[in-house]
Amino acid sequence: MQSKYSILRIFELVFTVLSLFHLSQALTPLLLTGGASEGDGVDITTLDLSFNAKISLLIYFISFVLLFLRWKKVVALFRIDKSIWLIWLLLLIVCLSTLWSVFPSDSFRYSIYAIGTTSFGLYLATRYTIKEQIVIFSWTFGLIVVLSILFSVALPQYGTMGGVHEGAWRGIYTHKNIFGLALVPAAVIFYLRALSSQSIRWVFWLLLASTVALLVLANSTGSLVNLVIMLALCLFYRLLRWRYELMISAILAGIIAGIAALLWLFDYGGLDLIFTALGKDPTLTGRTDIWRYTWDMIQLRPWQGYGLNAFWHGLQGPSAYVELALTVPVAYAHNGYLDMWLGIGLIGLIAFFVGLFTAATKALAWLRKTNTVEGFWPLLFLTYILLSNVAEGSITTMNNHLWAMYTATFCSLLIARDNIYSPAVRNIKRWA
Repeated sequence: MQSKYSILRIFELVFTVLSLFHLSQALTPLLLTGGASEGDGVDITTLDLSFNAKISLLIYFISFVLLFLRWKKVVALFRIDKSIWLIWLLLLIVCLSTLWSVFPSDSFRYSIYAIGTTSFGLYLATRYTIKEQIVIFSWTFGLIVVLSILFSVALPQYGTMGGVHEGAWRGIYTHKNIFGLALVPAAVIFYLRALSSQSIRWVFWLLLASTVALLVLANSTGSLVNLVIMLALCLFYRLLRWRYELMISAILAGIIAGIAALLWLFDYGGLDLIFTALGKDPTLTGRTDIWRYTWDMIQLRPWQGYGLNAFWHGLQGPSAYVELALTVPVAYAHNGYLDMWLGIGLIGLIAFFVGLFTAATKALAWLRKTNTVEGFWPLLFLTYILLSNVAEGSITTMNNHLWAMYTATFCSLLIARDNIYSPAVRNIKRWA
């Protein structure tokens, strides 16, 4: 009997790591597209990526089976805190968007993906503690970093971009920006593991250094900026464990310093210096133009949106207005909040922010309640979700690893607060 449980634990660990790896859109899409790059003349939308979708469906099926095996934990989670229903309210809006979608079949398909990815995140939360999740994330991101280095060095036709971003490293992803979205939380995880690990601390410092180097080589400016902010917050969030009087004083001092810095930037041309240093123009490589025309289309259907993942269909959909105005193809809004608004309307966007704010308040309480390194992770990750959706879209379709991690973080905070994990032995330190 004990050996059966050991085999199941090993299977679940391997399944979880590989599922997170796949949901991050690593490797498989790159191989299926043959290493195609933006601007090299290959229309990726015409390629058959159905195999990638089939793998995702298999992950969802296994997740449902594993949740069924632990149905008591799932039921307990839904009973302990009504805020868990915020995630499912958002999912309900996503599913209902199929009814008014301009492309119902696409919205229905992505609704299935959203339900499946959320279920995988729920499984992650009910199976592993926050501490164990950090270990699993470090394995997943470590695999991504190592394979990305190998592909970029040994298989540059896959690991580096051609076309308009020629020479930029993308590792095992189809685009350098997707690569950057995966590397920033990886850096945070490696930093936290380096602080908490004893015998193999040097491994995580090495992985952190490699991650920073990969981001520089990817030339993903937005991700580099997010990385600097996140590593700074790793230090700043330590203040949140101080006594209230000291914490409030330190936060107020930080706010005053931030306002003074912003005033200097606006009054003395500091923004131009920053844009020049980052190699960007004031339009953020055309992003502000995209946002302006996207806003025009949002005003036509502000409350319900156009349906999940239904807006961006080139010249065949409502996105034609944006593309014709800019005279270039546009695949997404380069802002997660605008994309979410386009997809599920203001109602869905409000539901998302209410859930995010609820999770953030619980993450802050968890940070002050704990005195370990893993106590920082939920608040750091939720902050990254906020940042990563400003110039990109990290969770807009709700079918990638970041959405699964968001769901797991939300649910894990509820579980950790009420301590409903079973006392069964689930030690995964041997794989740490």
